[in-house]
Amino acid sequence: MQSIYRFRNAEVGQFLLAREYGVGNVQLVPLLLRRNFRSGERLVDWFNAVFPTILAANDDPLRGAVAYSEAVAAAHLQGQGDCVIHPIFGTAVEDEAVAGSLTIAETLKEHPDDDMAVLVRGRTQLPQLLAELRKRGVPYRAVEIDRLTNLPEIIDVLALTRAAAHQGDRIAWLGLLRAPWIGLQWSDLHALVRNNGSSTVWELLQDEDRLASLSDYGQQAVRQARGTIALLTAVRRSQTLRDLVEKVWFALGGPGILSDIYAVENVYRYFDVLANLERGGTLVDVGELETTLDLEFVSSNDHARLQIMTMHRAKGLQFDHVLLFGLGRQPGHGERRVLSWFDLPAQHGADRKVISPIGRRSEIDNDPLHRYIEMAESDKNWHEQARLLYVACTRARKSLHIMGNTAVAADGETLKPARSDSLLHLLWPAVESEFVRQFESSDRRALAADSSVWAMPVLRRFSSPWRLPDVELLAGTSLPSEVESSDNEVEFYWVGSDARIAGTIVHRWLQQLADGPATGLSLDIRYLHEITSRWLREAGISGEAALPIIDRVEHAVRSMLEDDKGRWILSGEGYAELALTGASEGELVSVILDRVRIDADGTHWIVDYKTSSHEGGNLAGFLQVEADRYAPQLARYASIYSDWCEQKVKCALYFPLLKSFVEVAV
Repeated sequence: MQSIYRFRNAEVGQFLLAREYGVGNVQLVPLLLRRNFRSGERLVDWFNAVFPTILAANDDPLRGAVAYSEAVAAAHLQGQGDCVIHPIFGTAVEDEAVAGSLTIAETLKEHPDDDMAVLVRGRTQLPQLLAELRKRGVPYRAVEIDRLTNLPEIIDVLALTRAAAHQGDRIAWLGLLRAPWIGLQWSDLHALVRNNGSSTVWELLQDEDRLASLSDYGQQAVRQARGTIALLTAVRRSQTLRDLVEKVWFALGGPGILSDIYAVENVYRYFDVLANLERGGTLVDVGELETTLDLEFVSSNDHARLQIMTMHRAKGLQFDHVLLFGLGRQPGHGERRVLSWFDLPAQHGADRKVISPIGRRSEIDNDPLHRYIEMAESDKNWHEQARLLYVACTRARKSLHIMGNTAVAADGETLKPARSDSLLHLLWPAVESEFVRQFESSDRRALAADSSVWAMPVLRRFSSPWRLPDVELLAGTSLPSEVESSDNEVEFYWVGSDARIAGTIVHRWLQQLADGPATGLSLDIRYLHEITSRWLREAGISGEAALPIIDRVEHAVRSMLEDDKGRWILSGEGYAELALTGASEGELVSVILDRVRIDADGTHWIVDYKTSSHEGGNLAGFLQVEADRYAPQLARYASIYSDWCEQKVKCALYFPLLKSFVEVAV
């Protein structure tokens, strides 16, 4: 009665014949097990009352039918076991998911020392239920059930990734704007893109007239997030796509939508998948990422009392409480086979194959032999589904909860029977009276009306602007620099931590400007302020402590953009943050050159940025002291660079805050 693996070519008819006739010359002695040591007495009695009408009356190897064998409960289980029917009226899967999550939560609360399982016919019946369980904070363990791509946080970060990989991916960009960290309404999204199918969404976000047509919330949300989103469009040389997506996800408030540590683990599993697939800082094939994610499953709580699995996987297991969920759902239909055949079991393990004729589908469908094979296959599958239902029901020790939906007629007065292809249809003779009883006591007309009314999906978004928690900067720490080198940098004891942090961020901005589009240098000061603030928050600096650093960064960047020599350094051919390794004084060293600018004569200028300031007179004297101090370092840079490219090299220091360019002889 528990043969349920026909999809693996396990034909129960072969076992029936082996029991009857033996295998070859070996005769078998059947042993009938009747004692049920698992389920309570009342559950065993229910099985004995229900399944004789569901399973076949007699064994039939040809049809794959197995007769029901009555069981007897163990003595210590007398008076135990309950079967509870949970009718769901209507076809809304969300209603069944809510009811299922409530049943689970209540059962676990009433029985704090017991475990529970949710069993389903197929994985596709679970996404809504799992979402409800996560919403209610019910921990569960699901092995190869809940795919990463079913999670809303993964859907959101996937849209973010696709937007970063391709500015022309309009669906991804709209998904990014719809996600909780911005949360635009449908009307705002429509107003943003209507009558313009040629511009990218990012270009439309720069159109102030279009932004003015958005709701007040939409305008505020876009302007607040626009500086962060700009990071997706910046030209990048050294940063991986994975790091960029994570940084923007953090800055937008991605962590704020995660409900527990398992959600965090799932997001970082996504980042790991992305890191393995990206090439050269982008995705060659977004479809490959989505296909790979479909094979990744959600991290589970191994200590949870609730387990979720398919009925097939539950075979051989037992649980205190079992919920059979989605029994009224339609199963998935497999693909039609190109060639149909049927095994006719025979004695002593032999069989004969009956094969359908091959031809055009229209001709085959009308062929009597083909129709016979299809009907025989359907009959075998139906008997196996009945056995699958038996296996699922008998996993319960203390209570069995049966939940399934049936449709309600449009007049609200009639309850339709269970779908003929559902597992609930098999149970219908046993549960119909309870369905009708609860239906008669319900608001039937409202149920009928509800089943035909479409409900607007709930928009998830932050109730207020999200921000990273404030963290005190530990004494002696500073913002990690992306401009480190192995050679000894000249340090000044009077340069405070704020100045060093500001210098690091200025270097990052100047790299982005140098690597930016060749159409010219431009930077919206609002973006400069917003992104600098976010970089500082990532380092644990916020509030009043961040203001002087932001002012220093803005002053340095604006001053360089206002200076003709500064703009010359940033524009034109060259390299930004060029990492090299070479020999210097007999040692192998690594250096990072802030900027290499190739002028019209072909001279390669190595420019080292210095964000120090100078107050008082004798600026020329100060600059000469700085040039002398940094000359050995620049000479080392020039030597390593010349070995790398064999070009004419000159060196200089540039002070953005002073708008001063100083050539250094090396």
